Amino acid sequence: MANALGQMLNAPLIYVLAQIRFSHVPRMDKRWEDFHEKVFESYPKAETERIEQVAFKDGQPVIGDSIQRWHIKNDSCRTGMIVAADSLTFHTTEYRTSRVFTSELEEVLQAFVSTLPDRVRVTRQGLRYVDLLQHENGLTVDKQVIEALRLPNLAAIGEPRRMEQLVIYETPVGGTLIMRHRQSITQDLLPADIFPTKLESAPRLRRERLENKIAGLLDYDHYVEQEQPFEIDEIVEQFRKLHAVSSAAFINTTTEEARAVWQKESS
Repeated sequence: MANALGQMLNAPLIYVLAQIRFSHVPRMDKRWEDFHEKVFESYPKAETERIEQVAFKDGQPVIGDSIQRWHIKNDSCRTGMIVAADSLTFHTTEYRTSRVFTSELEEVLQAFVSTLPDRVRVTRQGLRYVDLLQHENGLTVDKQVIEALRLPNLAAIGEPRRMEQLVIYETPVGGTLIMRHRQSITQDLLPADIFPTKLESAPRLRRERLENKIAGLLDYDHYVEQEQPFEIDEIVEQFRKLHAVSSAAFINTTTEEARAVWQKESS
């Protein structure tokens, strides 16, 4: 079960994140240490990251304000948090089940909310699942996704090398689901806005890729934008709703044949 991630023995899932955005909190550079102290037993590792913002004026780059973030991780460096003055991201490359993920997130939130000032308001919640599709057990990537997502094979034109699709749905929970699907024979499949992360990569990413075989990516980014108090029960319930729709999206965009392969341990 070396490649297990999620409930399937050979699941294609490689990364999961839950993010909460909230009103700007002053002096987060002091508050994050209190938070880290509360979660230290489970997440002992920490490092600071500073991102310089660059703007252009009269065609010349101008250095603007910097953004500071703090990365807190567990011993394996495969689950952790990213803390910023206006957001908290809980992410993992060792996802087991939604129940476990939500339970761990709730514990993190309990520690985090105690370090925040009163009247902080949540403005956005997002849940994202990223799956890497590979040629395996004789099953091509094209046979792992539904027909609407398959790579057009136009032999008269030539050999297909890359395809990208983006579909945006308004979901029943009042959210927006952005589904990105990509197939490519090149290596640059992973979403540039989240990879590389500060976490250790999932085992599936460390597999040797078959030469001249198309790989695929399914990226489900589901979020809801609404202002509300920083109430943990409401936040957790919202993530459960986001997950239910995202899970349905995965089932409805992949094939039964592929899911049968993913249920079996990789050889």
